[in-house]
Amino acid sequence: MDPAMLAAFMARMNLAPDQLLSMQGALSSGSRGLTVRRPPPSFQHDMSAEELTQFLEQYKQWFEEDRTIPAEPAPLFDRSLLISEQHRRRAEVERTLSQHGVGVGVLTFTTFVGLAKHSSQTPVQDLRPARFADMLVRQVHVGHYLLCRIIAPCSRMVAIQTMIEDVDGVAYDLSIYNFPSTSDCTLEHLDALFPVGRILALREPTFKAPMQGDRPLVRVDSPTDISFAVAGSPLLDGVVWQTGAMLPRSPTLPTTMDAWKQRGNDYFKASHWFLAAFAYSQGLSLQPDAAVLLLNRAEAYLRLMYYSGALCDAQRVLSIEGIPDAHAGKALFRLAKAHYGRAEYAAAQKSFVRWKNTHAGDPAADPWIERCRARERERSSGEYDWPSLYCTARRNIRLDIAEYIGIVEVRTMSNRGGGRGVVATKELRAGDVLMVTKPFVSVYESDLPKDKMIISLDLISKTMKDRTGAVLLERIIDKIYGNPDLLDKVFHLYAGPDYMSPPSAYPPVSRDPVSVEPLNPKVDIDIAQLEAICTYNNFDPYRLETHGSGNNKATGLYPLASLFNHSCSPNAFWYCIGDFMIIRATGLIPAGTEITISYCGGLESYEDRQTALKKHMVEHCTCSLCEQDRHDGEDRLRKRHQLQEERVLPAVFSAVSLAEARTIEKDVRETYGRTRGPIRPLLAIALHAVAEKLRATGRPRQLREALQKDMEAFRCFGFEVLGQGGTQDSTGLPIGTAHLPAQASSNLRGLGDMMLRVAATYVELSEEANAVQWIKAALWLTKTCVGDGKELFLILHEAAMKQVNIYDYVDRLLR
Repeated sequence: MDPAMLAAFMARMNLAPDQLLSMQGALSSGSRGLTVRRPPPSFQHDMSAEELTQFLEQYKQWFEEDRTIPAEPAPLFDRSLLISEQHRRRAEVERTLSQHGVGVGVLTFTTFVGLAKHSSQTPVQDLRPARFADMLVRQVHVGHYLLCRIIAPCSRMVAIQTMIEDVDGVAYDLSIYNFPSTSDCTLEHLDALFPVGRILALREPTFKAPMQGDRPLVRVDSPTDISFAVAGSPLLDGVVWQTGAMLPRSPTLPTTMDAWKQRGNDYFKASHWFLAAFAYSQGLSLQPDAAVLLLNRAEAYLRLMYYSGALCDAQRVLSIEGIPDAHAGKALFRLAKAHYGRAEYAAAQKSFVRWKNTHAGDPAADPWIERCRARERERSSGEYDWPSLYCTARRNIRLDIAEYIGIVEVRTMSNRGGGRGVVATKELRAGDVLMVTKPFVSVYESDLPKDKMIISLDLISKTMKDRTGAVLLERIIDKIYGNPDLLDKVFHLYAGPDYMSPPSAYPPVSRDPVSVEPLNPKVDIDIAQLEAICTYNNFDPYRLETHGSGNNKATGLYPLASLFNHSCSPNAFWYCIGDFMIIRATGLIPAGTEITISYCGGLESYEDRQTALKKHMVEHCTCSLCEQDRHDGEDRLRKRHQLQEERVLPAVFSAVSLAEARTIEKDVRETYGRTRGPIRPLLAIALHAVAEKLRATGRPRQLREALQKDMEAFRCFGFEVLGQGGTQDSTGLPIGTAHLPAQASSNLRGLGDMMLRVAATYVELSEEANAVQWIKAALWLTKTCVGDGKELFLILHEAAMKQVNIYDYVDRLLR
């Protein structure tokens, strides 16, 4: 560092001469004088659940203790050495990516959620400027912003890492998390967003002590805490950079509106939508009412699904007097698509019709108009083309349908300490659709690169998030960044005891759309609160159309569904077709009754359910199933869990003899108390497995016993089986139809397949009347749980029916 610059810095710090000498020494010796505490040993992938919990508790304790260390000045480091080191870091990342590109392993990274983080809520223009000389390590600089510029190329693992300097030329590391479009981007993408010389205003920055190495760093968790100070910004008034106006190796940036437009167009043609919007925004900073830039940015926003931003840009174009008809037409069409993306179907249809009226003979709007009408019908009636949606979802997870809210409402529940719940406003019966809802954001394994994995350790729930859960947070941030008016839809969800209780009403009152300005975000995203919201509210959506095939794990935030409270023995069940969640009643629900769903399926052991509930921060479930399980006693629960883990699995059962299967059934039966009620899910699985072994013999006596085993299994699942052999009632079915088993939600197709195997057994015994009853029972189950009739039934159960050679028989029966 230049001696004069160093002296100026020390003067601002008001340091004595002996302190000055000490700090000068730190230029080469690193963190001399800075208190550094290293975190616990690194996370290991082969940790047991108990070891993971212990590690996370130790890590959180370390973090909280580190926060109690008094803030202190940062040592200085040689600017040129820092720049050289960042260049080496960048080169190492380039080498790693180059090697990785030829198939060398999977890149794995670890990050933590649930730690205290600060996100600013104050506009940058209301903050006071600060320099590094004013800042202390282990302190959030509330009320200030740091004006800095990038002095070395970026690298990226989990965070974007680079080097910045303040106006005095004092340099430190900068880590940026959660910035839109950067999750799996190239280094060239980072160079376009954060080139050398880019000037940033960081709102209320956090100066963190080093966890590794010897240098403190500035950490930014929320992308909305970053403002880009471009030419003409009032943030640059009177600013003089001690290291010169231009930095070596800084790229030449456009200086005119037309040049920024061309750069944006180049990015757009390459499908780099965010970079295109960013370039158009810089052009608009020079000419705010440039219609062509607003139009282009609106189209880029549509590709990014920044519908609020697209809507506002299109409206701005339409408000400009004297714009050419061609511009007005483009703006109107983009306005209509933005309305559609925001689920404002009536407004979208109106705009599409308006466009159509000025473009006679052009059919471009016709399919959009029909889509708007279809969405309005779905929203008002709750009626959907289930077979078509099911088949579409096999090819495309994300469906284009409207949400539907049935005869339910959100209320404050006095029995839950004043928290919210969902109640029926009218009487409901088995199979009634309560809600069809889409995720705010969902992430599937198929969305993610196969050669990179981020492990997210949750210090709130003391659990490890799935890979999809680790990425979900970034996707939620990105959606709010581009749709600021949707902030309340997420932040009015429960975030745990450390935050204010959310409003009693939900959904929140709709906000007007807000323009999206990447150079100066118009929304404040509190990352710590969002992490807590995700911990308490995320779902692992079970997709009906992937049952038994493939592995496409997912995590989604379903705001409306998260308002339902949990029960392992609920009165409603849910599943997904594509990314849409459907919630239906299991049986009679009187008006005014709270509606509950299960967060964890229902076929799991008691121990597995508690582990799953831990992720949702449900400490103690008091439902009837859990109470019965606890009444069985710890020894039985432990034995049952062990049996489920080691022996009651399809792969295990397929490999054992009939005698061994009977032994497993006996062992499972003994884990249930004699006075326990009929719901015994694991015994149901064991009974059906024995039935399959008996059925495979083909001998009439064993077939009869197989039927008896399956009848008992249905009762253990929670069905009402009418008579020992399944005698029918007035409905013509061998099972009661007043309610569905609470465990049905996690095994809809499996239970239907099981009924069809019973039917096939009766066919083999030449008892066609009984076979028809059980085929109709399976059809009723599908209609009640999923909807529709023969078409979807045949699609859902085709494989099972062909396996037992009754597909043609059933097809003829249902014609």
